[in-house]
Amino acid sequence: MDSSTAGRIECRDKEGIQFELAPFDAGDMDSLLSMYMMFSPRPASQGLPPEKDETCRRWVIDLVGMSENVLAWREGRVIGHASVNPDHTRGDSEFVIFVHQDFRGRGIGDELTRWIVDRTREMGLGIVWLTVDTRNYKAIRLYQKHEFRFTERDATECFMQLNL
Repeated sequence: MDSSTAGRIECRDKEGIQFELAPFDAGDMDSLLSMYMMFSPRPASQGLPPEKDETCRRWVIDLVGMSENVLAWREGRVIGHASVNPDHTRGDSEFVIFVHQDFRGRGIGDELTRWIVDRTREMGLGIVWLTVDTRNYKAIRLYQKHEFRFTERDATECFMQLNL
């Protein structure tokens, strides 16, 4: 693995297979970019991750630069990424999450979401919000499991938030 194992949290997916969560470290960039270069489909939702490799690479670098990030790791590779972009002036944070297509439906998104909610609470922010495609039923169920509620909906996307 690119980063040390210090600060990693061991988890088990729904099949009992181990994976780890760890805050993003600058040494993790190549592994994170590798996940997004192999991510399918691109774009998956709301134009993200971007389809073109260079645009996707810039998006990941920008996202990591302005947010707090957590990675899910299995056997030395990044299999999931969640990000929270805090706005201390407003007291809220935007949440973004992606799990590699080979690892979806195994509870990895659940653990990433739990980590983000806990981290946002630690930062003293009162709201976590997100947007999700109206047809992404699995993601909507995940967010509802963590008590996110709809605040707005239109034909293409839903706005959800969690009050902490």
